[in-house]
Amino acid sequence: MKKFLSALKYVLFLAIGIAVFYYIYKEFKWDELKGQLSSLKWGWIVLGLAIGLVSHTCRALRWNMLINPLGYKTNLFRTFCAVMSMYFTNLIIPRGGEFVRCTALNRSDRIPFAVLLGTVVVERSVDIILLIVLVIITFCIQLPFFKDFFSQPGHEIDVQKFELFLSPWFWVITVLACVAIVFVLWKMRKTISQWRIMQPVIELMHKFLDGLKSVTKLKNPWLFGFYSLFIYFTYFLMTFVVFYSFEPTQNLTFSAGLTTFIMGGLAMLVPVQGGIGPWHFMVYETLALYGIQIADGKVFALICHTSTNAFMLVVGAACLVYLTLVGRQNTNIEQTATVNEK
Repeated sequence: MKKFLSALKYVLFLAIGIAVFYYIYKEFKWDELKGQLSSLKWGWIVLGLAIGLVSHTCRALRWNMLINPLGYKTNLFRTFCAVMSMYFTNLIIPRGGEFVRCTALNRSDRIPFAVLLGTVVVERSVDIILLIVLVIITFCIQLPFFKDFFSQPGHEIDVQKFELFLSPWFWVITVLACVAIVFVLWKMRKTISQWRIMQPVIELMHKFLDGLKSVTKLKNPWLFGFYSLFIYFTYFLMTFVVFYSFEPTQNLTFSAGLTTFIMGGLAMLVPVQGGIGPWHFMVYETLALYGIQIADGKVFALICHTSTNAFMLVVGAACLVYLTLVGRQNTNIEQTATVNEK
């Protein structure tokens, strides 16, 4: 039943994304798209994909910086393949990529899954902090733009819907409840640790905490910080360079590119496979406020999203197959060694 509900959830999210996509493009003149594609400057799109490869390689390098201090040797190519497997999986199962990349690297390099998951939590925590900072900076720089955006029909924010979450008492009670739960669990830790059913969980938690501790063992924190900033910079460039491939967007400014990147990034928080639908909507609506016609904005969103995700599907699938084969080969070797020992 649990697996059925989980599968139903993913199908529902995909259906929502497809429904939004259909609503956006239901009146789109697809017969005119062929002519627009023929006038594209494909070199800029290829450059965007190449920048994406640099970004993913940088993410693999940063991940290695967290894994290696824990006593595990990693191979950059296999770590890169694990990262690409993550992006591939996220296009099929929202938020499922993190578990797949840990599982794939666990099988190929024999690094404990819990340790890898701990390092991923560190990675994602850093990414979230940087995204929040980037959003705040962008909002401050582009404040007039956002005022204009949220004053448009259909974009207005009903503050009353968020009244509970804006109340300081809500957050005070939430924090106190969390502290109370942690305190009770800490006081009962000796009793809980003696429960037989908790032994596997405790062992898993120890490995998970080892992964979290990786950030304190970094040999070069400044390089780790550089990689983190560079990843977001390349993410931005992946979208910005595609502006030059399409005539209506080729004269847009750096600030327009930054705002489009941020608004598209916020749309990716919706748990829909690959952001299909919500991402397109946010991008063409953002471009409209910079003078780009809705029809042209939809074309740009289609070009940028399709080229990037098609590339992710092909490369990610190949990487996942490679790691699966390596994992099976390692398992066969271990089984053969065990038989020979007997």
